[in-house]
Amino acid sequence: MRIGLASDCYGNVDDLARALERFVAAKVDRIFFLGGRFADVDAAIGRMTLRPSDAAAAADGNEGFLEVFRGVLAAHAVGPEEDRQRLRKKIVRVASRACPEYAAGTAPRKLMELLDGHVAYLVHDKSELTRDDIGNAALLLHGNSAQAAVVQIGPRVFVTPGHLRAEAPEGRPATIGLLELEPRSLTLVVLGTDGEELRRERAELGGHSRMVIR
Repeated sequence: MRIGLASDCYGNVDDLARALERFVAAKVDRIFFLGGRFADVDAAIGRMTLRPSDAAAAADGNEGFLEVFRGVLAAHAVGPEEDRQRLRKKIVRVASRACPEYAAGTAPRKLMELLDGHVAYLVHDKSELTRDDIGNAALLLHGNSAQAAVVQIGPRVFVTPGHLRAEAPEGRPATIGLLELEPRSLTLVVLGTDGEELRRERAELGGHSRMVIR
């Protein structure tokens, strides 16, 4: 399973749109937006463009993405609203404290997902995770970080893609992540906003937090 990770754009919609384009080109299965203005995702989808080569790559072995972007080769842009809706179904997002949706309770602050049998939590600020959340999960995906990282603590792995802020906090450049998930390990491919691969970080997955359905 391959998952696109982005977080903390805080109005930097253009870079978020480019991140979504790269996730499509990489043929990700899911896209997780880990907070930092819930509504920026909608604005980014509206600004997305797709090169013909990206559309071809997305179509290779993944007819779903070709459906999402049918007609793009002519217009070089995301198509009508129904195509945008198909893309939105691949995106999972959580709200941060800076989001009006967080205070209003109209968007989730954290979510649990089952990824290849592993229990995962999605949250903007990892301090909002409870002991039960951490105890039950193998994988904790979070934002609110100046740089991308993979941190393994016992059987649990914390992963963050870094930030997409226009002004880099602590001098750390903006990044996104491609999470390559295997049954017993994961690899975070850290990308710059220009799409260049910066580094890879790997961790083992295991322990009691893997759910098996018989």
